[in-house]
Amino acid sequence: MLRTFFLLTLLSSLLFSASDFTVKLATYRNTDLLEKFINRFSPALKKTVRTYKRGELTYAYTIPTQDKKTLKKLLPAYRKVFSDAYITPVNNKMK
Repeated sequence: MLRTFFLLTLLSSLLFSASDFTVKLATYRNTDLLEKFINRFSPALKKTVRTYKRGELTYAYTIPTQDKKTLKKLLPAYRKVFSDAYITPVNNKMK
């Protein structure tokens, strides 16, 4: 029993490690309006955006990456459209 608990604890710590990062861009109720804002990005930035619908809300994030430096460089470009965008560790539900 103790061995199983230890193994599960080790496994969960590996799964929940913050090695991947993403930029949370926005959360909208109106998906069409969100898409309108996403279309303001250059084609290269637009390719990095993913949306997830949960219930009535649609979330916009960038593709997860381990390269946080690159995200820091791109953050000002994302903030031109979504002023409150920020870098966050990847939620396992997004993987």
